[in-house]
Formats: sequence, structure tokens, C-alpha cells
Amino acid sequence: MPDMEFPLWLMSGFLFVLGCCVGSFLNVVIWRLPALGTIVTFKNRTGPLTLSWPPSHCPMCHNAIAWYRNIPVLGWLMLRGKCSSCQAPISARYPLVELGTGLIYLALYLGFFDAHWSHGATPDFRGGVVAMILYLVFVSCLLAASAIDADFFIIPLRLPYLVMAVALVSCIFGAPKMLPSVVPSSIGGKLAFGGTLGLLLSNALLFLKVLPRSFATPHVAADNVDNVPLPLIPPPTLQKSWPQIAAGFIIAVIVLLVWMLCWATTAALVTMVGGMLAFLIGVLPRPMLAPDDSQVVLDESADVNARREISKEILFLLPPICLAILAAAIPIALPALPWLERLLGVLLGLLVGGGMIWVIRILGTLVVGRVAMGAADAPLMAAIGAVVGGPAVIVVFFLAPILGLAWAVVLKFQGKPNILPYGPWLSMAAILTLFIGNPIIHWYAKQLFPANAPPHQSSVMWPGEPANPFSAANSKP
Repeated sequence: MPDMEFPLWLMSGFLFVLGCCVGSFLNVVIWRLPALGTIVTFKNRTGPLTLSWPPSHCPMCHNAIAWYRNIPVLGWLMLRGKCSSCQAPISARYPLVELGTGLIYLALYLGFFDAHWSHGATPDFRGGVVAMILYLVFVSCLLAASAIDADFFIIPLRLPYLVMAVALVSCIFGAPKMLPSVVPSSIGGKLAFGGTLGLLLSNALLFLKVLPRSFATPHVAADNVDNVPLPLIPPPTLQKSWPQIAAGFIIAVIVLLVWMLCWATTAALVTMVGGMLAFLIGVLPRPMLAPDDSQVVLDESADVNARREISKEILFLLPPICLAILAAAIPIALPALPWLERLLGVLLGLLVGGGMIWVIRILGTLVVGRVAMGAADAPLMAAIGAVVGGPAVIVVFFLAPILGLAWAVVLKFQGKPNILPYGPWLSMAAILTLFIGNPIIHWYAKQLFPANAPPHQSSVMWPGEPANPFSAANSKP
């Protein structure tokens, strides 16, 4: 909020430090969440693994890490990438994840509270802070899901479910201009209403075992680990850490120079891209998996009963589709309440995002005869749609394969396996869409309907672009 009592440098520094600290916690989540509940022994104590126990320690010598050596980014540099006790190498992944998260947090603050990339309007304290908290939770969960998917080809469903829950709660306290919203009486509002009722009905029928559950075999049930924990493996220890940290340092210097020399809008976008690159350099290529594990993933997707099992998911989708069409066809008098507009906007994005991935999964499996896409990609995309909204989630859908293809080209030149999980690219595309998604939609709408272009309902705007080029306010001298 521009009229805050805190100076820009103070809030920017706070968000960056907060992001680095959250990145340090994400390192723990990335390593432990897939194996949560596994029985481990630490210093003569045996118990289930949690996010807080055992405490931070070297996985080689099991010595606890002192708090002053556990400072994000700086701790790794002070230790020179080695354990202080046994001199075992510490992966550069840890400081790069911390640095990337810090830069992305900083970019969000610069974009929405300094450059005012919030529908061209200045967010008030209540609405702006609620949206900012939502975005920070959103980004944190996406980064954790990306790294876990890169390591294991799995996405714990706790992460997208957390994003959905925070988005739904934000509908009560947020401001319409900072959250997805749709007019209840519109086609979109009715589709969201009917589709949500159908989704609840399908889940109830699945719970009552009226609908069959697809892919009941554990290894293809879903690419998530919410029910069966994976075996705990050692944290990543990369021998080539310094090239990675050097690349991260160069990114940080470039971001700092751009921030000092450019306008806030450009600095925010460059900071965001720099944070994403630092994170990707840290987590890709997958350090935890052996080179031949890509073939294991391919073998697991080749279920001989894939077409039969995927037909059960078609049955699950029939109630949401039918009720959405029915709600759009019949007159429904939904009240025009601000919180309901936000709720329907979140639900519409959730349905559009998850529905697109689910349809691709079903069609791809029917065509090729093997599981075409992980089951957890649909909840992840649904969570993305709940935050960015229905129209912008379509941008994520098309942007994600472009980013993945670019990285596949890099792996091709390096001679490394090009079997890539889709989760990281959905996540990176979603984070980038927070800044460029709605301006792309606005530009595309102007190309299709130049004489009747809609108002700029964007979360962001291009540098130098007026807040709302079609509003009466911007037409005044």
C-alpha cells in the first residue's frame, strides 16, 4: 500500500529476508514431506518423521547445525558449502532455493505495492494485505510442489489443497480488485455454481463408493504421497555446487543492478524472473534420482488397463459438467454480493484449471493407451486457477509447455534424460502469470474485438501502460 508509514527499502528488505527464511523452511518441506511419517532414529530416539523432528542436522555425521550456521544463504557461504564437522559437501540447492524464494517475495511486493500492478488501482490495506498473503502462500506451495515433483515425479496433494483453502478464505476478507471475481448472474457465475455442486456430488458418490475409484494400484493411483510415505532418502549432495552458486550470485547481482537503475515495474518483473531462474538452477536437473529413473516413470505409466481405468474418471466428471450446463441454461437468481462474486471467481478458476488438465489426461490416455498425465497435476492446476482466475489460468496452460520445452532443449544439449515432470512448469508459468497473464488476455481481446474491447481487468499492467485505457477516468486531460 503506497501510503504506508514504512519506507520502500524497509519493506523490500523485510520481504526479501522473509522469503529467504521461508525458502529455508521449504528446503525442509521438499525433503521431508514425501516421507512424512516414516520411522527414523536420531540420537537414540526413534519416532515418525515430521517437519520439525529430527532437528536440522548433517545427514552424514548427524551433528546438529548451530542456529548461526543455519542462516539462509549466508550460512552456506560461511561454511563454504561443507559441513563444519565432517566436511561433507552441502548442496548449493539449499541457498539457491532460499535466494529464489526471497527474490520472488520481493518481486511480489514491488509489483503490487510499489509499481501498483493491481488492476491499475491502489490496493487498500485490508484487501491488499489479504491478497499479498494469498500470493505468498501460493508461491511457497508452488515452489515446494515443483521441487518435489522434480525429485520424485509426485505432488503431495496437501500443497494444492492448502492453496485452495487459503483462496476460499480470502474471498471473505479480500477486495474484489485483488482477487478473481465474476458476476453471479453471468454465464461464468452460473457455470461456477453448477460445476461446484456437481463436483461436490461426485466426491460424495466417490466417498459412498457409488462411483468406482480409478487406478487403485498404489504405483499408479496418483502421483501424490498423502497416503503412503516414500522411503526417506539422504538430502541432495552435489559435487558441482560452486557453478550453481556462481550462477545464482550472477542472477542476484543482475537483479540488484536492474532494481537500482530501472523503473519499479521493470525491476519487479526482472526480480521475479531472476528468482525463478535461481530456484530452477537449484532444483533442476533432478539431483535425487538416478539417470535411469526416467525409464521407471515411463514403465509405471504403461498400465495395461489404462483405458478402462480412465473411463472411471469420465464418470466422475459427468456430474460437474452436466450441472454446470444445466445451471447456465436455466434462470438462476444469485444475489450480487461482493463476497459471492469473489467466491464464484475462485471456483470458476478452480474448475477451469483442473478441468483442462483432467480432460487432457483422459483424452491422452484414451489415445495412447498409457497414463498421459499425473493425477495430481489436475489439483495443482485447480489451485492455480483458484488464485489467478479462469481466464488467466488458460495463459498458464499454454505458457507451461513453452517453459518446459525450453528446458528440454537445454537438457538435450547436455545429453541428459529429457523426461520432465509437468508440475514445475505449471508452477513457474503460474508465478509468471501473476505479472503478465492478464495483460496478455487484455491484448488478445483487443486484437479480436478492437471496436468493443473490455475494460482492463488485470492484476498487472505493462510498464508505461495506463491503468485502464478504456475507462472514463483515463480519458480526462
